[in-house]
Amino acid sequence: MRLRQVCLVAEKLEPAIEALASWLDAEICYRDPGISFFGLENALLPVGTDFLEVVAPVREDTAASRHLARRGEGGYMLIMQCEDGLGAREHALAQGAQAVWQTDEKGIHATHFHPRSVPGAIVSLDSMEENEGDPGPGRRWDWAGPDWRGHLRDNGVLGLAGAVIETGEPVAVAMRWSAVLDRPCQGETSPEIQLLGGELRFRSAPVDDATFCEFALNHADPAALVARAADLGLAISGSTVEVAGVRIEVRPGTSG
Repeated sequence: MRLRQVCLVAEKLEPAIEALASWLDAEICYRDPGISFFGLENALLPVGTDFLEVVAPVREDTAASRHLARRGEGGYMLIMQCEDGLGAREHALAQGAQAVWQTDEKGIHATHFHPRSVPGAIVSLDSMEENEGDPGPGRRWDWAGPDWRGHLRDNGVLGLAGAVIETGEPVAVAMRWSAVLDRPCQGETSPEIQLLGGELRFRSAPVDDATFCEFALNHADPAALVARAADLGLAISGSTVEVAGVRIEVRPGTSG
């Protein structure tokens, strides 16, 4: 199981996606017209062969609008790529996770789960059958559009490296995620769930409910990316940069 896409929610789409694109030296690869079904507009940036998405509501009566009113801008959704989306869905449902949307078309099996049943974020478990002769790098990912590979840049960004959920009950929340994802949880006081190329971390915080507050990127030159953030006037703490309502940890490493 791989964290393939991180989704943030913003009041206005363009300022948030432009801030991220400028900092990461990344190019928008897709704006999905189909997301209007959810009352949203969006834009995606490639981060290596993973993806960073920003959504913003275009109607008031949306889940994203309610999220913004309750928590403000920041982390919203974590999309996991797995080998068997149907099997992952069945397992999650058996664990009591609440599905709020699903699709089974064109070799795609994807399910969104409500954060009431997986605290901290909307979680999606997705699989996509590979197209015959599909070129690299990376694997099929239709959510990023038909030509996302043509938008890749030699910008040093190598891929997603994990995410952080903050909660007043990190062990209990981590065990819940572990059960739904069918992945083992490690660590008694600072629990983690290992994924391909990264991990989910559960951090103690004096918050009313669980929140997706941070994610990590692998970069070929972390110091240079942090320095670029400073030049742009972004808030920095060590190797972590705050932008578009979320904290982003910059790590040295390789792509997933």
